[in-house]
Amino acid sequence: MESMPRSKRDTQKVIGLAITVIAAILGIYHFIYARYMLTSAYRHIMIHYLGCFVLLFLDKIKPGADREAGGKHLLKNAACLVLAAAVLADTIYIYAHHDQYLQAMGNYTTGQIVSGAVYLALFLIATYMAWGKVIPVIVVLFLLYGYFGPKLPSFLYHGGLSVKRLITYSTTNFTGVFGMMGQITANTIILFSVFGGMLDAFGALECIMNVAMSASGKIRSGGAQVAVIASGLIGSVTGQVAANISMTGTVSIPLMKKRGYPPEFAAAAEASASTGGAILPPVMNAAAFIIASWTNTPYIKIVILGATPAVLYFLGIGLSVYIKAIKLGDERVTDDSLPEFRSAATEFMVFIIPIVVLVILMARNLSSQMSLFYAIIAMMMVGLFKQFKKGRPVKDSLQLFAGKLLGGFAGGAKSCAAISIVLGATGIVVQILTATGLPSKISQFVVASAGSSLFLLGIMVAISCVIFGMGMPAAPAYVLCALLGAPALTSFGVPLLAAHFFVFYFGEMSALTPPVAIGCLVASGMAKADFMKTCITSLRLAIAGFVLPFMFLYRPSILFGLGTVGEWAWAVLMIVIFLFTFILACEGFFLDKLTAPERIAAVAAAACCVIPVYVLDFAGVILAAAIILLHSIRMKKQKIRSGS
Repeated sequence: MESMPRSKRDTQKVIGLAITVIAAILGIYHFIYARYMLTSAYRHIMIHYLGCFVLLFLDKIKPGADREAGGKHLLKNAACLVLAAAVLADTIYIYAHHDQYLQAMGNYTTGQIVSGAVYLALFLIATYMAWGKVIPVIVVLFLLYGYFGPKLPSFLYHGGLSVKRLITYSTTNFTGVFGMMGQITANTIILFSVFGGMLDAFGALECIMNVAMSASGKIRSGGAQVAVIASGLIGSVTGQVAANISMTGTVSIPLMKKRGYPPEFAAAAEASASTGGAILPPVMNAAAFIIASWTNTPYIKIVILGATPAVLYFLGIGLSVYIKAIKLGDERVTDDSLPEFRSAATEFMVFIIPIVVLVILMARNLSSQMSLFYAIIAMMMVGLFKQFKKGRPVKDSLQLFAGKLLGGFAGGAKSCAAISIVLGATGIVVQILTATGLPSKISQFVVASAGSSLFLLGIMVAISCVIFGMGMPAAPAYVLCALLGAPALTSFGVPLLAAHFFVFYFGEMSALTPPVAIGCLVASGMAKADFMKTCITSLRLAIAGFVLPFMFLYRPSILFGLGTVGEWAWAVLMIVIFLFTFILACEGFFLDKLTAPERIAAVAAAACCVIPVYVLDFAGVILAAAIILLHSIRMKKQKIRSGS
């Protein structure tokens, strides 16, 4: 392979430097804006989108293309530069006419329509470049639905929207891309991304991996629990499934295979745990912010509601891994190269401070923006403290801190760029759905189809969520499902927050459901495992993610705060027993191999605990207790025999 010519290497360095500088400036701007509103709300969103667009377009420039594809890549690179210039010019024009557009009141000028059309086209192109065809196609279909409404049959009929209204509603009327989605990305998600970027830059994510690795030497099945612990902790900050797998799978998957776990199980454990990272507070893959805004609920309450099911999800994976370890005879990891647990935990503890600051401020009802502003300051102080080491000159420590600080701002902005654009595009769909009234019509249709069965309605909504999630990122998939599915659930008397958590969970679980199953695809590739077998094993390990949403419908008290403490505790107990007995039934093993009647009892106990009837609850408890008792007696007899 020929080395890249020097001129191309220099060009690549210049582009990389430009991306880093723009990203750092964008991150710093948002940090300052959180405390000091430098401009109006819509102009702030314009600046946010401008930075995201430019980062995305510049990132697609590849000066090092090979000679055979050189012409094609040269054209693509030129197009990216033209797009970056176009978005800059269009943003300046809209920014300058901001006040005029706000006062238009339906009297749209040619400039407003043309600038809006260009802005709309840029969103479609950028979304296609970052996420592929599916989302732009969906946006275009909804635009066509908005225009052709008068010609559509049945409940799809509506009065229709003119081309002018479609364009302005989507852009320069300061709805659509500037609506709720734009406000959330520009005011909250970007700050959480910067916070996550700081954690990464100052070494918190590396510390999490060290804690997980050192913990593997403390417990049986530790080699596999690395994936569970690390993916959960890192995912709670990043909220991205594929990124989680790429970061933690390089360590956990080889370690599990080395310990004797089948490749499919190793890949499935990593995929299911990384998927769980996206439902674990505080980030929850950006959905926590959207749920909070949509339901007019304080963000801290969303975090509290989401904590119990997320912990139960990881408990299910951890139990599965533990039972599998006993079955395979896997003992604690005794590798001398593992980090020492106490030192790893101590080093990580200092990074807890900014997270504690964030939670406390949100609990005191401070806005998400201000809470994140002070949490980032706390993170800076921790990062500064970490740079001062014995024997290192103060000047060197300050230089290291400055470099990592800028890297944190830049990393946060870069990670937020693509998700901001796709959520902005989703805002167009939200606006058209709102303008045409389609969600309420679909809700009525689905409810009529389900009859009086909440379970059937739940199945229909769950399937739609999984289908949307297969081809879309989780956050926009959740938005569409919440628009189309949540109203139907609430019409059945399901609490509003429970309905939103239902669609959110099933949207996330699409990362494990074939045929797409992006989480399984990435993990199976790393493990050199069979894709379909990995999917099947993942679905078994992540069973809690498919059962818990139905508990939100029938036992909403499992979301702490939607019922009494007693109801919450009972619902948690039922899920724990379900997970325990389901895993025993799947593995056919507890302390010893299960007999056929014991396995049948385990299946029955699992079924009893998820059917919301108290008599069956007690039957499930008794069956689970019987299995534990029988195995305890059997193991005691075996010890007596071996001792004699």
